[in-house]
Amino acid sequence: KAHVPTPGSADLCFITSTNLDEVFEHLKVCRTEVVEGPVDRTGAVGTIRSVYVRDPDGNLIEISNYISKVDRI
Repeated sequence: KAHVPTPGSADLCFITSTNLDEVFEHLKVCRTEVVEGPVDRTGAVGTIRSVYVRDPDGNLIEISNYISKVDRI
């Protein structure tokens, strides 16, 4: 537990197996503001494609999935 929690100070990344285009479309349907993405980034074990949004407290939420070299073409 944080000694002095500060709203909006977290930066969380969630890896999903759902196609990120589907995630992006779902966010649009839900009228969720996309901060950035979809963009390719370097993940812990390979290239990821990410979409960034903020939760109601202002925390940055990254929703990502790993992509293969074939997907990057």
